Amino acid sequence: MNERSFILDSIMHNKHDLILRAAEKIIAAGGIQGLSMQQVANEAGVAAGTIYRYFKDKNELILELRRDVLAQVASAILADHDKGTLEQRFKRIWMKMHDYGKQRSPANLSYEQYAHLPESNTDEIRQLEMGLFAPLQQLFEEGIKQGLIQPLNPRFLYAIAMEPSMALARSIRRGLIEYDEKDITLACDICWRAILIPNTPTN
Repeated sequence: MNERSFILDSIMHNKHDLILRAAEKIIAAGGIQGLSMQQVANEAGVAAGTIYRYFKDKNELILELRRDVLAQVASAILADHDKGTLEQRFKRIWMKMHDYGKQRSPANLSYEQYAHLPESNTDEIRQLEMGLFAPLQQLFEEGIKQGLIQPLNPRFLYAIAMEPSMALARSIRRGLIEYDEKDITLACDICWRAILIPNTPTN
């Protein structure tokens, strides 16, 4: 790649990211129903026509935003997923997921608006999730092979043990519950024990 191509690619990437962040901010502030391409263009500081170079319509923009946020979450919570025992790894991921989820960031606030839309729950998105969060599935499979974790589908295990982390984070973010660090540590331990085979020793 020559220097000119590199510069052009950088500009294209920056505009693409500007558009995503603008859409994220608008959805977080006012919900998804009022989102328009013109609003996104104004927020991003680009011409409305520029957006259509990257996204053919609003649905495609939302779909790309979901891909982007999934990648952000995976990067944040799985950076050191392979360090320590199974229990240490599980609890580190659980706590990182919780810490990420309780932030009042545009990514979190906007994600709730579009995560359950039919157009953002495609086979492609499910495959992307499986790829990005493969280390978590591997952790569950490793625990099953070692006879420590209940032999359930990893998606079941995720729902039982990991989803409470995000549910608690949402409640905290919305000011619905008060907590201290001991409460969260105990909740994490309860989730870990929930998927263990009975009488399994823990660290």
